[in-house]
Amino acid sequence: MNRTIFVLGDSVPAPRTDDEAPMAGWGQKIQELLVGPLEVANYARSAMTTRKYYTERFAGLLNRMSPGDIVLLGFGGVDHMIHNGMRYVPVPEYQELLGLFTDYIRSEGGVPVMVTPTARYAFSASGEVKNTRGEYPRAMAEVAAERGVPLIDLTGLTMSLWSRIGPTRLRQYFCWVDAGEHPLHPDGNIDSSHLNHPGAYEVARLVVAGLVERSVLTRADVDIAALMEPEGMPPVSHEFTVQSPESALDYGTRTGGAPSFARPVAGSTVGPMTKFSGTAAPGTHYLLFFEHGQYIGGTGVGSAGQWLWRRAVEWTPGDHAIQCVGLRADGCSPTAEQHFQVIAGVAPPVITAPKENKFAGPKVRFAGRAQGATKVVLLEAGRLIGATAVDEKGEWHFTHAHRWRAGHHTVDVVALFGAQESAPAGVRFKVVGIPENSSIRAAGSSREECGEACNHRPFTGTW
Repeated sequence: MNRTIFVLGDSVPAPRTDDEAPMAGWGQKIQELLVGPLEVANYARSAMTTRKYYTERFAGLLNRMSPGDIVLLGFGGVDHMIHNGMRYVPVPEYQELLGLFTDYIRSEGGVPVMVTPTARYAFSASGEVKNTRGEYPRAMAEVAAERGVPLIDLTGLTMSLWSRIGPTRLRQYFCWVDAGEHPLHPDGNIDSSHLNHPGAYEVARLVVAGLVERSVLTRADVDIAALMEPEGMPPVSHEFTVQSPESALDYGTRTGGAPSFARPVAGSTVGPMTKFSGTAAPGTHYLLFFEHGQYIGGTGVGSAGQWLWRRAVEWTPGDHAIQCVGLRADGCSPTAEQHFQVIAGVAPPVITAPKENKFAGPKVRFAGRAQGATKVVLLEAGRLIGATAVDEKGEWHFTHAHRWRAGHHTVDVVALFGAQESAPAGVRFKVVGIPENSSIRAAGSSREECGEACNHRPFTGTW
């Protein structure tokens, strides 16, 4: 009997067309590793969280699946995005939804398998792979253990694989191309999350091997030889194959103009994985970057002089000054220099209003300070309830659009700078209001609600 492997999840496993090259999703590569009577139906889609998929797409999956079908639940890569209120799903809700997915799939005779998110291209300054997925892989593992669901720890597996490959080679598995290198990305593209075709294949190999190890698939279902880890490594990225790059700093004759930086702005504060961009003078085909006289990387230049670059590892916190030299057919360009400051963490915000354990009216005004942050988000019981920018003075203010009910409340505030987030700062406060069971709220309940024309309009308990 033919069975189907359904892939649910976000943009990383999702199928990609030729118009999206060189991007590919690991879900679309699974079929290449199968030999048994198995069909792959890739239902993963961009920007999907557990909440969005469960409420908008899950019913369609249940209607198509048959008993014995396998359903891969590959969520968590988007749910943790606390900086995006439309996507953030707090851990308790994430776990609850994973449990509901499991219950419905099993009720239809399906086999759920949980798959944690793929690790991103993120290396510390000393070259260790970083986990940028927060608590979500652990949270998924907890649900899998509680429900007896097979788990593929793709976060751990890819972190281990990325570590063996290293920062100078891993670019060959991601959608990372220099300006002018790919016809669909003339300005270049630096994507630390999405895979290219070789990368998607390697991740699919880990997933299928995990299905065999957990007896979800048998050895007769798969191409065993294809599941073996390849002996060779992907090639070293071109920027690390430049011969004697430091000689460009001492090159005698300088031609053309010096490269210019569009971002980051000189003297600005940036995160440890900041991207650089700018333009180079006509005739410049490659740029070399240096710090303290040591070569740290390079990038190609597009036909219009545009360029885009990111260091393969994080920057260390503190002040930095980098030099950039352009390579030309007739020599080297003058040297450009750019100064910036890197912060590697965000301090928890200070909450100045409301005061701890003090009373407030129903229109609670929140305020405080968050030095070094660009935004704060407010959460109640882990659920995102609002966000606001931090001004130039480091101050922030927020009033929710809806009134608070009478009683005791606790709100946590998290400061953000790019993808970095602080530990939460909390405040407990009390709201003066009309209780839900008050007779005042019931006044006039024998009639329809009075309109604006009534000068005796009953008090509803809000002000």
